[in-house]
Amino acid sequence: MAAAAGLCSLMLALGGCDHFSSDEQRQAEVVGNFYRIHLQIHAPGLPSADELKQFEPLLSHALYTLLTETEAADTRYHAALGNQAAPLIDGDLFTSLYEGATSFAVQSCDSDAQRASCQVALRYRKDGADESWNDKILLVLEGQQWRIDDIEFIGNDQSSQREYLSDTLTDAIKQAQ
Repeated sequence: MAAAAGLCSLMLALGGCDHFSSDEQRQAEVVGNFYRIHLQIHAPGLPSADELKQFEPLLSHALYTLLTETEAADTRYHAALGNQAAPLIDGDLFTSLYEGATSFAVQSCDSDAQRASCQVALRYRKDGADESWNDKILLVLEGQQWRIDDIEFIGNDQSSQREYLSDTLTDAIKQAQ
């Protein structure tokens, strides 16, 4: 009974107990777990190697590789230029808003056999500021596990990122060379 109540609480945080189909529920859980970790860490810029390890089970092999390559490029960049060098990525990496989000809700998920996308409502509410926007999380099925493969930064024309997370990361690697 306690496990069912806990699951229903999780479902309510994700948008309601009967809002998602079984497959959509698995997708929403991955997205929800990702943002819960991100909001807990809430570090600006690139995640450290230790922080990346927390995200690894939720990320596609391709996205995890791109993030680790970007983190390595950032380390080389700062070793070559010293501590005076500006960060390759400044602000929140995983949301449209530079400051990041303070809360989220998975609104919907759509999928075919191998790919899915989930609309996520994000909100930043702190120190008198109150911003709300949506971003889209793109997932891929690897084995039997849904994993985050990219993020489309939709925002409200306030995005501090390129259109996709993968573009932001690729640009940072190029900048570091």
